[in-house]
Amino acid sequence: MNEDGEVVPMRSDRWVEALTWHNALCETEEKELTSTLAREWGHWYADPENQRTFDDVSRLLADHSTYLKRPRPSSAELEADRYDLSVPIAKWRKPRAPHVTRKQRVSAGNRWRWLSGGFAVAAAATFAALIILRPLRFWSGTGLSGPIAYQTNVGELKDVRLSDGSTIILGGRTQLSVAFSAQRRSVKLSEGQAWFKVTHDQHWPFVVAAGDGTVTDVGTAFLVTRDSDRVVVTVTEGAVEVNAGAARRSPPGIYQAVTARPPLTPIRVTRGEQLAFSDNGVLSPVKQADTRAATGWTRGRLTFDDQPLRYVIETVDRYSSRHISVSPAAGALRFSGIVFDNEIDEWLQGLEKIFPVSIDERGAGVCVHLRNSKTSGVTSETPCITQP
Repeated sequence: MNEDGEVVPMRSDRWVEALTWHNALCETEEKELTSTLAREWGHWYADPENQRTFDDVSRLLADHSTYLKRPRPSSAELEADRYDLSVPIAKWRKPRAPHVTRKQRVSAGNRWRWLSGGFAVAAAATFAALIILRPLRFWSGTGLSGPIAYQTNVGELKDVRLSDGSTIILGGRTQLSVAFSAQRRSVKLSEGQAWFKVTHDQHWPFVVAAGDGTVTDVGTAFLVTRDSDRVVVTVTEGAVEVNAGAARRSPPGIYQAVTARPPLTPIRVTRGEQLAFSDNGVLSPVKQADTRAATGWTRGRLTFDDQPLRYVIETVDRYSSRHISVSPAAGALRFSGIVFDNEIDEWLQGLEKIFPVSIDERGAGVCVHLRNSKTSGVTSETPCITQP
């Protein structure tokens, strides 16, 4: 029942979430909490209903602890105790009532405490049942037990099937981690590119963090590429919501209610569209994209459409047996075309024919730079950007 006297149905999943958080916060010291867990707690507790439910759960469990510590009457005391059913409840509650026994003199506050303990036991039983019925959602790879990391080597592709039924295809030299909690499914893409095919659940969002932004599933399949200083999101099915710059906000205090902050306006990207945002805050407009070309790297075809050569080199380098670097001046050139991952050396030789660049062999690496490095302002000793 709310403040207006209206009966509001109880959401069992909200109680389960509150119990999960209560358990996590009781077992974890504030200084030991990860920033990801702190941020998730802050977002969840900011919801007034979540806050109210969490406070109710905390009170119930506190009363439950008191209930467990109370001495229970012995069998002999229970046998000797008698209740007079002819006495009305109103009269039974009055102090000094003529038929009040020892047990009837328990204060109303203590009666509620015992009752609260009973509710807490029931809630804990419900929570345990849900955990048994849905173990993957709450505990398999959860953020509370630590993330699971996946990575690939240069030129390697890997298929990953998550416990919720979602799948991820990792491209060459890609690193990401997955952490499931009761509130959301979280993925952090640190490097490379990945194609996500998500099992949608509107009550359990799937969120990919990359660079300074996040990508939230809205029932979809999408690609995320993490370059050295930008993120590119391409949707192949359904839609996503992109929050560029969300990762720059500091998480709220773990034991504090979140103060009101101006919400970030998510950008909706739908099937056949692409959006890019850089680490310095530059956000490109949503544009049309060829989804088959965008997923070509899963078939050995790296396709580029009017891209700076520096980003082209970064992508090609993930599939090259030799490390490829590029000078700042050469990296500013624009490239359109297809690079086959088994013909990278031939492609490098072709660059010298279509661009004013030179390809220098440097041991196990290759450097791409302008032929006239002096006029480009790049010294001949350090003409290339070394990618990680």
